[in-house]
Amino acid sequence: MRKSKYKDEKRIKEFGNKLREIRKKKGVSQEDLAYSTDLHLSQVGRIERGEINTSISFVFLFADTLGVKPSEFFEFDTD
Repeated sequence: MRKSKYKDEKRIKEFGNKLREIRKKKGVSQEDLAYSTDLHLSQVGRIERGEINTSISFVFLFADTLGVKPSEFFEFDTD
């Protein structure tokens, strides 16, 4: 099976920006989010900066932790 090289860096950054926006609106620090999700603080930072492409499992974990619908992380302009 061939591995895909597709990586949508623009949307990965937009997802990270939306995660940061929601986290801040909820008054949650990166440290608290990392602790609550059992992720390393640096990993949360890299996701928010759009440096790494997170898994769908973590999208749902972030949503549960922050008390939002997973779809809210994808409410950004995709042009």
